[in-house]
Amino acid sequence: MKDELVDVVDEYGQKTGQKLMKSEVHDKGLWHSAIHLWIYNSKGEVLLQKRDAKKLIWPDLWDISVAGHMQAGEAKEAAVLKEAEEELGLKIGPEEIKYIGVTKAELPIPPDGWLHRAFNWTYALKRDLDTKNLKLEVGETSEVRWLSLDKFEEEINDPVKLNQFPNRSKPIWEFAISHLRELIGKNAK
Repeated sequence: MKDELVDVVDEYGQKTGQKLMKSEVHDKGLWHSAIHLWIYNSKGEVLLQKRDAKKLIWPDLWDISVAGHMQAGEAKEAAVLKEAEEELGLKIGPEEIKYIGVTKAELPIPPDGWLHRAFNWTYALKRDLDTKNLKLEVGETSEVRWLSLDKFEEEINDPVKLNQFPNRSKPIWEFAISHLRELIGKNAK
């Protein structure tokens, strides 16, 4: 895990003025901010990334297209653009992303049992792209795949297949699916 300075926030997502290393925030179970970017295409598919097998947290599991912590003082949109370029080699402009909402997560993180308490600022990006053209970040992302939104929903609702994904709370997955379904429907017209 890359350690970096992050802003501590209160239970309402407001900055407290305290800045700590990400590892310390996790160890103490303090609230902080993260970003999620869901990439979807005109076929109704969502891009999933597989976390590298050497990652400390949730190794070798399929996850959100792009996700990461916001560094101290970093704007939400800037964090989305930075993480997309770091994890996938994908350059995007701020006008291309759509804010879809925020979710709160409060869950233990294996293997050390940290309490992850984060506000996940969630965005979507419609992009028809060839996964072969992505430059995956070594040590972070081992592979990517397109999966139909229906198939993704089916897999997270299957107790056996759910094990191939991180233990994010089910409302986070359902929140994303609901908004992506709406966006895909609007773009289909």
